[in-house]
This record gives sequence, C-alpha cells and structure tokens, in this order.
Amino acid sequence: MVDPQKWDLNRRDFIKKTGLASVAATAVVAVNTTGIIADEFVKPGIKAMDPLGNASIKRELPENFYKKIEHRPGYIGTTQIVSSGERMDAREHGFAQIVRRSSTGDWSGEPGDWGPVLLAAVKEKNKHLAEISDIERLDYTWSSTLQVAMDRWHINLAPGKFEPAPISATKVEMSPAEATAKIKKMARWLGAEQVGICEVTEDMKPFFYSIGRKHGNYSGPVANYEEDEGREIPWPYPYKYCIVLADKCDTDTLSALEGPLVEASARVSCSICDFLPHYLESIIRALGYDAKANPFSDTDIIEAPFAVKAGLGELGRSGLLVSPWGAQLRLLEVFTNMPLVPDMPIDFGLQEFCKVCKKCAENCPSQAISMDDEPSEVITTVKSIRWLQDEKKCLARRLAYGCAKCQSVCPWSKPDTLMHEIGRMIGQNPALASFLVKVDDFFYNRFPEGHSAADYAPWR
Repeated sequence: MVDPQKWDLNRRDFIKKTGLASVAATAVVAVNTTGIIADEFVKPGIKAMDPLGNASIKRELPENFYKKIEHRPGYIGTTQIVSSGERMDAREHGFAQIVRRSSTGDWSGEPGDWGPVLLAAVKEKNKHLAEISDIERLDYTWSSTLQVAMDRWHINLAPGKFEPAPISATKVEMSPAEATAKIKKMARWLGAEQVGICEVTEDMKPFFYSIGRKHGNYSGPVANYEEDEGREIPWPYPYKYCIVLADKCDTDTLSALEGPLVEASARVSCSICDFLPHYLESIIRALGYDAKANPFSDTDIIEAPFAVKAGLGELGRSGLLVSPWGAQLRLLEVFTNMPLVPDMPIDFGLQEFCKVCKKCAENCPSQAISMDDEPSEVITTVKSIRWLQDEKKCLARRLAYGCAKCQSVCPWSKPDTLMHEIGRMIGQNPALASFLVKVDDFFYNRFPEGHSAADYAPWR
C-alpha cells in the first residue's frame, strides 16, 4: 500500500504537463489505491454520493486541484464585464413578466416583446397538453402541485412579510477566519451543497437591481393582481459580504431534460432557495451580527456573478454558472456585515472547454444559445464578453414544456465518482477538451434521451 502521506502530486500541473498518458496512469493508480482516493477526495463523515447515485458535493475543492485567480479590474472571475453603470429593474425580468401577463391577460407588445412571446408559449403548452396521453397530463398535474407549494413560500416570504430575528446584543467574538470556517460548516450542515464568500465592492454594483420586486418572485398567476410598485435597492449597499450557497438539483429528475420531471426538480429547488437563506440569516443575527437573506422570493441581485466571484464556478456558454460539479445548481445568498474572509474566483478551464464543446447549444430546443466558436460582447444592461443567450426564447420553452437540457447535457454535470473526477481533470487541459467531449458523447450520446417519468417520478 502506498503511504498516503507521500501522495502529494499537484494533479492540475500533472495533467497539463503530461497529457493523456498521465490520465491513463492516474486511472490505473487510482484503481489500485482506493483508500488513498477516498481519503484525498472525500472528507471524513461526508459521502460523495447518496445511495441512489445522485451526486452529493458537500466537500471543498481539493487543494491545488483547480486554479484560483486574482480579482482583475473589468472582470468577474474569467468573464470580462463592460458596464454601462445602469442597473436593471427586477420587474422587467422574465418571471415578473409571466406573473403580470398571465394575471392581467395583457399580451400586448411588438413581435419579439415579452407579451407576444409569452402568449405563444402559453398556446404551445395548451397544444402540447391536448396531444399527450391522460397519464402524461397527470404528470403535469402532479408537477403543478409543486408549483403551488413553491409559490406559497415565495408569496409568504415576499418583501416585508418575513419577521427577521433580532440582532443579539451579545456578540460572539471571532476572527474573520474562524467565523468563515464556522459559517461555511453550518451552511453545509443545514443542507447547502457548496458555499463561497465574496465582498460587495464597487464592481458588483451593476449586478444589483435598481428596483426590486415588492410582490416577491413567485412564478404563477395571481388572483386580484395589482401592479408591482417596486422597492428601491440602495447603493452603496448596506452589507459588506455576500455568502453564496449552491444547491444541486436532483440529478435523475433534472435528467428528464424536458417535461414535468424537470418542472418538479426546479420547483423543489426554488423552495429551498427561500428556506435556507432565512435560516442562515437568523443564525448570524443570533450571533450578534447584522444579516439579510436574499431568497428567490426577495432577491436584490443578479446572482451568477456573485457565485463566480465567490469561487463556485465560471460562466459557461449557456449563460449559467457552471461549477466543477456541473450546471445543475440553484444559487441562494445571505448578505452580512459579520467579518469574513472572501474566497477567490476559480479557473478550471471552462472558457476554453466551451469553445469546442457546444453540446448545450446543439441540444437547446429553442436555439437560444450561441453556436459561435468565440464569445462576443453581449449587449444587455450589463454587457459582458460571453456567448449570447436569448432569454425570451429560453423562458418561453421553459414555460411551454419545462426544460433543463443545457444544465443536464453539460459534460461537467455528472455524478461525483472517480471516473468522472478523472474526466474533470482532462477537461481542464484545452488540448484535451475535444477528446473529453467525444468521450462524453460516446457514453452519454451527443443528443441524449431524457429520463422517463414512469421510472423516476415520485408520484408514479
């Protein structure tokens, strides 16, 4: 048996310098040193996978495994930002438009505006429901019950409806490093899969909404709808740190790609996005420090840039945060003034990998994701140098069918097993990215079939 104390290779450099032969050697060594891999990759008391094979990623990135990068002016992680200085009104977001349009019946607008786009999606959904079998329609009925449950959280935790815990007059004194370690461990114990911290600095201003939604970020129709008057989100922001939590959606249900299983997975995760931030907020306030939850129902921000800055992943071709564990993550945040130690952004080769992969774009049924080889400047309220995603096409497809193809087909979205760990090492090397895509296509197909509701739906 090899002494684990001598297993101190820097695997990132190992793969980059020695190429594919090293990967093969690594696989052989790994098979013969199972105990070492277990010690190295999984912390004591934490399972890498649950009994059903769904990934449980409650572990830190192995030291020296992925490259940590310094903050650079004009960049959030590996993505270049070109800011106009303007901030977005959250009431113009697609989900806000769904609520307003479906509640009021206002589908007005020029072709390509939200009104006509969402009306077409509603008609497409009704057509689809009329063409499928009774049992398939029943699957959508079960999925819709989860939307009702999710919206109960969203509505009842809307701005001004949650009573924050008082800030304790007795402050628990800790160093920033100690506080960071304890808060991260508590967040994981409460159910967060990954945790990172970033500082709220001037470069994050464009990612704060100027006006937030007062009704809350629910997604379904609302009886007696009243126009959302909005709420001003101040700048400078009154909190110094953002704790970013990530919850991994259920692998099997999201791997249905489209349909009621996908809707169910997303709605359960969205509910968690309301619950967990409030829980952590209350804990921090009970320790004597100010904190404010940023749940999905009461969000102040465009989330992905905060996750990138907190070191949870990079922005991929799909426009989503892609972590080393995949694109199937839901993000949730807590702001606080508790002194903490910010994390550094990471670079695991995703930008170069996305240039050659294009699997999310090719599988996108609405053709909402760019097929360009190189990223280009995206013209939005906040411009960034990444691949173009048409959010109207994307959200219309999600509304009509329920869709998560881009998340599930991503080669990084795999269970946390030894062989997939080796694949993650290969993917960091630009010269081997094309090879890894071919391997992924071989085992999982270039255009995979989704999991069946008959096999994976809990209500079946």
